[in-house]
Amino acid sequence: VLFESIRFFNQIPIFDFLFGTEWSPQIAIRADQVGASGAFGVIPLLVGTLLISAIAMLVAVPTGLMSAIYLAEYASKKTRDVVKPLLEILAGIPTIVYGFFAAITVAPAIRSAGESIGLQVASESALAAGLVMGVMIIPFVSSLSDDVITAVPQSMRDGSYGLGATQSETIRRVIFPAALPGIVGGVLLAISRAIGETMIVVMAAGSVANLTINPLEAVTTVTVQIVTLLVGDQEFDNAKTLAAFALGLILFLITLGLNFLALHVVKKYREQYD
Repeated sequence: VLFESIRFFNQIPIFDFLFGTEWSPQIAIRADQVGASGAFGVIPLLVGTLLISAIAMLVAVPTGLMSAIYLAEYASKKTRDVVKPLLEILAGIPTIVYGFFAAITVAPAIRSAGESIGLQVASESALAAGLVMGVMIIPFVSSLSDDVITAVPQSMRDGSYGLGATQSETIRRVIFPAALPGIVGGVLLAISRAIGETMIVVMAAGSVANLTINPLEAVTTVTVQIVTLLVGDQEFDNAKTLAAFALGLILFLITLGLNFLALHVVKKYREQYD
């Protein structure tokens, strides 16, 4: 990936790639067309990726965290034995199934709801992709948060109860602050998972590189464009196909940074509470 990315940057200035605001690689298919202005600006892809990931996190983090608190602190053993495997089954559903659900059910529902109140909603939208991606990530966030909350020493709970605190006060003031570093690490890993998702975005948000922060419009992401660039052309002899490697490098660096940050936070948490 690195060497192919270097070949790409020998043809396209890295500044134009990182700060360009238009993504239209089909303009530069042949070598004599590489100089086409603005053909390889990655900003629309990054904005689309962040927009869909943000929507997904707004769905997954509150729901996953609340379910984890319920399972760890309130649910009976019988309830936990039933709900926990169901969440794990939900996590094992192929993403193509979520993609069909987004394209066939969620996107039309959002469009109909928007039109009923006078909003213009695209048939493929960032909101539809983000909502379904958030549902997909809920088991991931819930499982990690549940493990972290369960790992908080029982002595901290007993001490809080001994001082007269109620169960809800103990969760808010003792357990949640103690588990917060591990929860943050889990959320960062979930963000990496969202950034790397492809099928849901292809089917629900489209592949049009619009530079917008409007969740009701169609956008695309880095992963979708990597797939699009490599479909049908495996020669890797022009800027259009080499751009896939540059996008892959960007995606690798982003997810690597998030994973290192998450592991650092979790390691710090383990050192403090083990």
